[in-house]
Formats: sequence, C-alpha cells, structure tokens
Amino acid sequence: MKIAFWSEQKGAGTTFNLAVVACASVCLHPLSVAVVSGGYYDEKLEQKFFGCPRNVSKISEITADYGQETVLAAETQEFFLSSGLACLLRKERIEDLTETVVKANMREVVKDRMYCLPANAGREYEWWYRDYKFVRMGRVLDAVESYFDVVFIDCGSRKDDYAKKVLEEADICVLNILQEADSIGEFYRSPPKFKGQNFFLLGKYFSNALYNRENLQRIYRMEENRLGAIPYNAQLHAAEQMGRITNFVEHSVGSGLREKDIEFEKELVRTTNLILKMAGLVV
Repeated sequence: MKIAFWSEQKGAGTTFNLAVVACASVCLHPLSVAVVSGGYYDEKLEQKFFGCPRNVSKISEITADYGQETVLAAETQEFFLSSGLACLLRKERIEDLTETVVKANMREVVKDRMYCLPANAGREYEWWYRDYKFVRMGRVLDAVESYFDVVFIDCGSRKDDYAKKVLEEADICVLNILQEADSIGEFYRSPPKFKGQNFFLLGKYFSNALYNRENLQRIYRMEENRLGAIPYNAQLHAAEQMGRITNFVEHSVGSGLREKDIEFEKELVRTTNLILKMAGLVV
C-alpha cells in the first residue's frame, strides 16, 4: 500500500505532515510503516526524525554485511560505505533486495515498527541519467512496499516526471493545502486527477479561522471523510527542529493532554484514521 503526500503549493508543510501522520499511524495501530522520499535526493524527510542527516561513513576495509557496499573514491583512494538508497539503487536484480538488505539500509524510527529510507548521498542528476525510466527507483519502492503494511512517500511540491509517476501509481494521494482563502477554493474545485483516491489535508490548521474544516465542507460540499487537519502546535514545531517529531507524537496520542492541546490530539487521530480507513488498513 503506497500513500503519497504532495502539494501544488510550496510551503504547505507536506513533509512535516507526512512525518506526523506516519508516527501517529504507528502509535494508534499495529502497523509496520516505511517513510521514503519521492525522489533520488532529498534529506528533508530524514531530518524530521533524526535532525541532521547521517553522514556517509569512511571505512578502511570492505564490509558487505546486509547488502551495504563500499565505493572507492578515485580522488582520495579511500573507501566509503554506501548505504541507504544509494546502496539499494546499485542492486541489479529484485532478488537482491531481500527484507534483510532493505531494512539494513533503512533507519529505524520506532523499534521493529517504523523505518525511514535515507536519501541518496549523491545529487539528483547523478542517478537521473542512469535511471531515466525509473526502473531502479521503482524496483526499490516495490521492494520496500512488500516488507511493510504501508509506505508513506513524500513528494513535497515536486512536479518532475518521477514525482508524477509516484502520484499516478499511489493508492492514496494526500493533497496538502494551506488554510488560505486565495488558493484553497481552486484547489478544491479542480483537484488533480490520480489513479488512487484523493484526501485533502490542512496543515498548520486553526479551527477559529474563517476557512476551517466545517466551513470548507459546507462551502465546497466536501465529504467529511475526505478532509483532515493538523492543528498548529508550537511544541510540535519545536520538536521538528530537533528531529524529535516521533517523541512528541508518542507523548501526545492518548496521553491525557492539557486542555489547550486536546484539539491537536483529536484532529490528528481523526485525520490519521481517515487516511488509513481510505487505504483499507483499519476498519
């Protein structure tokens, strides 16, 4: 099951929203979850969980355990450990992408439950010309999907060919929108057409604003189960800066929050469950 997060608007907090919903999914249900970027190179998703991205480690001898490979840098004649997406993209056959190899090249977010696939160490163009038909990237995504109940894919506000391919093939497309009058109407009236079902998500949400969930449902006759919201929460955004979204969500969901945070918890639980129900993952 692939669930893609995307927005036509920059600054809609797509990556942030994905990270929060993915963490809530694990906290609320016995699901195994993977989070990946919808491109060859993008460190923003990994930073939501771990702060600064993991550096490629220099090593003095070859170690090929769990599918990780060493790459010789011609300029320095030193070996560097190739892991994460960079390693998985080098696999020539789908048979090489075993569960052990795939998970060894991911970073564990929640023990045995949630994993993040680190971004490729090289820039986008370094793989683009070698994988212009997206065969290798598609092979990696299919392998990841086979080992998890659900894969959340962060497409940001990208409009390149690969992002379009991901959106076309995703089972659910979560369309992230800002709570602004000048753009929200057109986004509702003419949503992009994809293969999967569309779900609308308001990020940095304020329930007392004119364009809140209830008014949007009334104005645009939007089905209640296709519109979710993640209320603005200053503590959560502070946790994001430190790469501690997981800790905050784990503490928030079902932990008896203070009155001012009850709306945040209620809307997050509601939104997460609606997305998972649309995907057929929960009843």
